[in-house]
Order: sequence, then structure tokens, then C-alpha cells
Amino acid sequence: MASPNTAVFEDTKCHRYTGQFDFLTRFPACTVEHAGTHATLWHRVGPTACRLELVRQEQGVWVRGDLAVAARIFNRQAPRLLEAGRLPATPPVHRFLHRRYGGIRPVLFADPFEGMAWTILGQQITVAFAAQMKRTLARRYGRPATEDPSSGPWVFPGTSVLAAVSVDDLRALQLSRQKARTLITVARAVEDGRLDLDGLYTLASDHAREVLTRFQGIGPWTAEYVLLRVFGHPDALPASDVGIQRAWARLMGVGGRSAEAAVREAGSAWEGSRSDFAFALWLDNLTVRAADRLQSNDRTT
Repeated sequence: MASPNTAVFEDTKCHRYTGQFDFLTRFPACTVEHAGTHATLWHRVGPTACRLELVRQEQGVWVRGDLAVAARIFNRQAPRLLEAGRLPATPPVHRFLHRRYGGIRPVLFADPFEGMAWTILGQQITVAFAAQMKRTLARRYGRPATEDPSSGPWVFPGTSVLAAVSVDDLRALQLSRQKARTLITVARAVEDGRLDLDGLYTLASDHAREVLTRFQGIGPWTAEYVLLRVFGHPDALPASDVGIQRAWARLMGVGGRSAEAAVREAGSAWEGSRSDFAFALWLDNLTVRAADRLQSNDRTT
């Protein structure tokens, strides 16, 4: 008999948890220790560092830890998967994306503030540099996940900590002045009740987007990304995202990046499920990069 804090999230046509596990183990924004089919994901509850143990099985993911947090990360509340037959046959790339990635629902952050902070850090820079800044912030203001801070990961700080720092403090960690201001503003807004993170899960997307963009430094891309990757809104499409634009251009057989308008037009075929469309494009970028690395290794061995 399973203990109360363990469960198996079994794959279905609507929800491929194994695909989400694979994404988590290569997503640098999350604090994950990974070895083969086993992974430990660290998250914060108040001042406490907590862990989720994950094991990838043949047709699902075994989970031990806070099951409510695990359900949020794996986006178990995601609505029914869009039926492939609703997508246009031309261009065929729509059905290709659905066939290859359908059911790998957008993976969310355990801690919504950490997810918002990651999004702010990632504005207009590479994922690698954003991940480096996030680790630096965690080591400066967070807490070690284990008893040995010299070797283990560090858990990202909460709003009460970052609400008390100055812009110059964060500037010293390579954040731009605008990002430092936005991060501190959001932390203070959560602390004083002007921003209700729990409420953003249940607000209609248009209303939630309006709430977010009231804060200086949070524009359309940031708001859409936060709705999609932090709060699990099903119909968010950050069409100005460089990765999404490059993925769509590549899949359409053209070079460079698609225009934002072209991405939005393409996403209209997924109306109601545009978050799945965006996530599938990010997943395809990861697949292509992995294939490129394998080819590069083949050429050098």
C-alpha cells in the first residue's frame, strides 16, 4: 500500500508525465539533481527547503513528497488535450507537433514567485546566463537544500528576503537596474498584498495579464510567459519569444525567426490550447539541439 506522500502519475493520451520528467531534468531554471531515471527536485515552503523525489518509469512517474506541489509542477489541472482533428492539415507542422509532443503539458514551477523571478531574469538574455544569475541569487540570498552547503544545491529565496534588498545589492550580482527594480517591486507587492499570486491561478487570462502588466518591467512577453509556465493558464502564447519564433520558422522551412504576427496567426489554430502549442515549439527546439549535439559528438569521435 502506498504511503500518503507517494503516488504514481500514470501516462495517458492527455498527459504524458514521462515527457514532463524528461523536460524537468534538462531545464536549468529548476533546482534538480538528476541521475538516469531518478531525480530530486528542491523547492521552498516558507523558510524550509523541501524535496520531491521522482522516478521515471515505463509509463509514468513515481513521486514522493508534497503531492499537491507535484500536481502543480506536472500541471495535472491542465484541461483536456486538444484533439488532433481540430488542427488544420495544411501546413502539416501543426499535426506533427501534436503527434510528437501532444500530452507533454507545460511544466510549472513549484513556487510561483521563483517562477516569476526566473521570467524577469530571463528578459532579453540567454537561458544560460539567466540560469547563472538565478544560481547566484540563490547562493547569496537563499538557503542550502542540504546540510552541506559546499556541495549541495541552494533553494531560491522568498519574497520577504528579496523585498528587503536594494537595487545596488542586485546590481552587484550582474542584474540590470531594470530587472533589479522589477524583482524587488514584485517581491514587495506580494509582501504587502498588492499582488496575490494564489489568485492569479484562478483569474481569467485577460484579467491576470492586466494585473501583471500594471507593474513596471512586466511587459506582454513576461506576462504571457508567467501565465503559461507559472500559473498554468491554458491559452497563453508568448509570441514575441525568440525561441518560439525560431522554432516556427525552422518548422516552416525558412531561416531566421518568424514575425510575432505570424506566430500569433499560427497559434490561432490551437485557440483554447495555445499554451500547448507554445510548449511544443520549445520542446522541439530542445529536440533539435540534442540531435545537433549528437551529430557534433559523432564528428569528433
